[in-house]
Amino acid sequence: MRTVLDLGVSPPANSLLDRPDEPQNCFPLVLEHCPRCANLQLRDCLDATELYGNYLYVTPDSRVLQEHYEQLHQYLTARGYLAPHGFVLEVGSNVGLLLQYLQRKGFKVLGIDAAANICRMARDAGVNTICEFLGVTSARAIRDTYGMPDLLIARHCLAHNADPHAMIAAAAELLDKSAHLVIENAYALNTVENNEFDQIYHEHMFYYSVRSMQTLLASHGMHLVDVFLTPVHGGSIVFIAKRKSPDDHIAPEVESLAVREDQALTATAFERFAANAAGIRRSLRTLITELTSRGHDIYTYGATAKGNTLLNYVGLTREDIRYCVDSTTIKQGKYLPQSRIEIISEESAYARAPDYFLLTAWNYKEEIIAKVRQAGNRRSRFILPIPSVHIV
Repeated sequence: MRTVLDLGVSPPANSLLDRPDEPQNCFPLVLEHCPRCANLQLRDCLDATELYGNYLYVTPDSRVLQEHYEQLHQYLTARGYLAPHGFVLEVGSNVGLLLQYLQRKGFKVLGIDAAANICRMARDAGVNTICEFLGVTSARAIRDTYGMPDLLIARHCLAHNADPHAMIAAAAELLDKSAHLVIENAYALNTVENNEFDQIYHEHMFYYSVRSMQTLLASHGMHLVDVFLTPVHGGSIVFIAKRKSPDDHIAPEVESLAVREDQALTATAFERFAANAAGIRRSLRTLITELTSRGHDIYTYGATAKGNTLLNYVGLTREDIRYCVDSTTIKQGKYLPQSRIEIISEESAYARAPDYFLLTAWNYKEEIIAKVRQAGNRRSRFILPIPSVHIV
């Protein structure tokens, strides 16, 4: 294993605090590259109960994600991976926004998620949701109770499991030879090429590429049949897989993207990635210090996991940043881990607008900036940290 980037020690990124003096546990956050399976992955994986016992990430009901759901639906139906009125099972379904979208399109849906508080919110929204981790045992129970799904979707959750083989083995139990598995995750190539080191946090244990996904699937009698890239979350990849059959058609994009990875994910690229992360840390630290020394107020926008990686790696705290702004009600009134910055509502932020917003949720920058301007704030400026530090 080769160390790619050492971000020091950090608390779990979604472990928000109830009070600013609350103690917290910190753990190493080190990204490594495995030459055997071609994967980027964390050196130290935390126990699932440490991460998901009281989970506070709620999928935002944003225009960007609604457009992404439409893109997914159109792609999967146009290519024949999802027939009208089929049965869709989503693992890591969170509050069920994607499943709500598919319900409106006439699909039968079922969610499975490990966070009890999140499952309650999904059920309240009308999405049937099982509160459990997906493994072989729970997969067999789902199969016996609900039947076999036509499509199993795992959006931004396969990378959140210390043992991805358990989820793929469960998928193999649930899918017949005509059904498909859709896996969406932050794409390793985007992470490295766009300096997205803030994508690295304890929930993101793995950073998949086509090559590493091929290796993972092959050990369970499955293979990739298609793949496409999407800009959501700063650049994600959608893998489409199924149980291996001799007459399967493999889209040419699978091999062409794998060849690009072979050329791009090199030792030199990893060294450049680490150097660029260190450069962003220096630039952002310098900028924040200069602005605060001149008396400017700065809030962060987005109580995000990636934002906590950024703040903690750079070393920014409530001494530098007055508030964190977030639209998620259950996060408001809490404090960010390690930096201990108080989270306030968007309405409170608009009423006492700062000179600058540091967009830790930079993947929603257009939507956030438009929202701030529509609220009547023409004064605040925006600091973008990725792919390089700049002000808009």
